[in-house]
Amino acid sequence: MFKLFPISNYFITTTQGGLDKIFNPFQFYTLPLDEWVNTAVNFLVDNFRPLFQTISLPIKNTLEIVKSGFLAIPPLIFLIIIALLVWQLAGRKIAIYSIIALSIIGFCGAWEAAMVSLALVLTAVIFCMLVGIPLGILTAISDRFNKILRPLLDAMQTLPSFVYLVPVVMLFGIGEVSGIIATFVFAVPPLIRLTNLGIRQVSPEAVEAALAFGSTPQQVLLEVQIPLALPTILAGTNQAILLALSMSVVTSMIGVEGLGQMVLQGLGRLNVGLAAVGGLGIVLIAVMLDRITQAISQGNVLSWQERGLIGWWRSRDFSKKKDTTLGISILVALLVGVTGWQLMYQTTINSKNEALPGNGIIVQSTSGLETSGIFVTEIVNIGLEKLGYQVKGPKQLNVPAMHIAVGNDDVDFTGVHWQVAHKEFFEKNGGEDKLERVGTLISDCQAGYQIDKQTAEKYNITDLSQLKDPKIAKLFDSDGDGKANLIGCTAGWICERVINHHLQVYGLEDTVEQIEGDYSSLMVDALTRYRQGKPILYYTWTPHWLASILKVEEDVEWLSVPFTSLLETQGNFTEEDTSVNGKNLGVPVDRVGILANKNFLQDNPVAKSLFEQIEIPLQDVNLQQEKVKNGESKPVDIRRHAEEWVASHQELFDSWLLVALKSWI
Repeated sequence: MFKLFPISNYFITTTQGGLDKIFNPFQFYTLPLDEWVNTAVNFLVDNFRPLFQTISLPIKNTLEIVKSGFLAIPPLIFLIIIALLVWQLAGRKIAIYSIIALSIIGFCGAWEAAMVSLALVLTAVIFCMLVGIPLGILTAISDRFNKILRPLLDAMQTLPSFVYLVPVVMLFGIGEVSGIIATFVFAVPPLIRLTNLGIRQVSPEAVEAALAFGSTPQQVLLEVQIPLALPTILAGTNQAILLALSMSVVTSMIGVEGLGQMVLQGLGRLNVGLAAVGGLGIVLIAVMLDRITQAISQGNVLSWQERGLIGWWRSRDFSKKKDTTLGISILVALLVGVTGWQLMYQTTINSKNEALPGNGIIVQSTSGLETSGIFVTEIVNIGLEKLGYQVKGPKQLNVPAMHIAVGNDDVDFTGVHWQVAHKEFFEKNGGEDKLERVGTLISDCQAGYQIDKQTAEKYNITDLSQLKDPKIAKLFDSDGDGKANLIGCTAGWICERVINHHLQVYGLEDTVEQIEGDYSSLMVDALTRYRQGKPILYYTWTPHWLASILKVEEDVEWLSVPFTSLLETQGNFTEEDTSVNGKNLGVPVDRVGILANKNFLQDNPVAKSLFEQIEIPLQDVNLQQEKVKNGESKPVDIRRHAEEWVASHQELFDSWLLVALKSWI
């Protein structure tokens, strides 16, 4: 025993490292999967993006036809058409529900958004059916094909949509087409699976009987199996419709308009009412479409003919048909006439005799999701309109998608590019080869850490490093683990890494933890705690809507940091670069400018000249955010704010236009 003890002790101490390596072999080698994927996607984007955009043309054209048709029909006429159609397909009760549901959406101010969402869902489901049903039939008649396709369907159903959202944008561009493709990937698997299941569940006796009577395999499929499997196939279509609607909010992150974007805007601005309107619209439409498709799948041809207008017509006496035919003809003519006039009205472009540099040129901007970004971008758009450009309303994209869109020439410019904070997005999406930073829209933009004023004064907290004290840190502990909960940045942004870097270099890792996630959603908890009189600690920046709710020196205070320390990728900044009014905030004072596609600037030097001049005081942006806080947050409100700003600075604004016109002359 005496000899065994030291031998075993020696064995344990000398092999501990070896055992750790044996039990954790992954430390020796890590597959660079992320690099492979990035390389593959970049290769496809650089070499085949025009091909992918050509492939998407049928989707784009179909969507434009459906969407323009829905938007062209006046709401009252649309309600009448839907009522008659649903009455015919699904019955009187569902028709009444459809009218009530759509009327509620209209009275909530979401009619246009609902029409866009309906058009997107309908287009996505059309392509799901065109692809899904044939593939489902193939999987039903070929076991080998079924085995090949099944893993792909599993991946399509389980892979998080956020994973393929960015590659889809890079290949197909931002907006509705990419949204439909992402929706298709998510919604088509159930249709394929249920089509396969429906055909396989057809009674073998029925198939054998058809073969015994001399039917060919093709006749058996078309005349026996598919008709008997139709209820299951329609159930798959029902699932595709509901899944397509469920993608509304996700696809809104890449510039897809509609009810989903209302939800995203509401979440991003902590406007619960706006999010509720969008969410209610999605629910009402989902229930309507679900009931319609269920009624169709459970009905039969005879019952379909006995209800609605057709049933009413069949029940009439022949002697009365002449009068009713005249009435119906007049009604149809009125509907077609009004709809056609509306379409012509929408497609009419007012021509101007005055020669301007932007005549005939369409410009598409993107503004981010924040109302402050939409405000400043609308001011730029007004200037472009005065120069003759036909400017589309700014697309609202999150920061990564915004930079991808400008780099890929899907949009022409954005008015919310931060020179320092967005440096990595600038470099990853083409850098100086594709992009150009122009002018300064807003200067002296601050970022850093804030706490509530009450706690700051009570415990004399002025510096972030004071949170090394566990007693101070525990004041901001909201989850009971003893550490201060610091509401940080949206996951993936550079400020998220800056905060983690600060926690390390300031020795705060043991007492402070950063809460990462969607920033606006996280701030819900902070604002709730503040209203309850509890301490709050968070990272923020200006301009931002939060500054109109939690005001510096009234509600909150900036915290200083012990010294300036930033990531190597950010560049060399001194304490002078990160200080405001003698307080070191730890983050460089930034400026917001215009980021434009180089091709656009080369083709439009007048627009570039305008971009170089526009500058909006930060104080004016903050005043506009006060209006937003008071309920003026709709797109028409923000556009009005921009027009009011231009009117109150007319002389300055006109001088910008004059300089831009001189560069044209």
